[in-house]
Amino acid sequence: MGVFTRLSALALLGMTTVIEVFVYPDAWPTHLSWAGLMLYLIARGAGTFSLDNKLGIK
Repeated sequence: MGVFTRLSALALLGMTTVIEVFVYPDAWPTHLSWAGLMLYLIARGAGTFSLDNKLGIK
């Protein structure tokens, strides 16, 4: 739906970082791919057809 996408992606990136550091430190390839996806969403947002765009949240 794309509601508060950047804020949600930032929270998920933080959670991924905590899991990487404290729970599964050897699983960095998986966490790196998740972090890449979250960084993309933080930088670009949800897209044209999202509710964020319809509501004017940038």
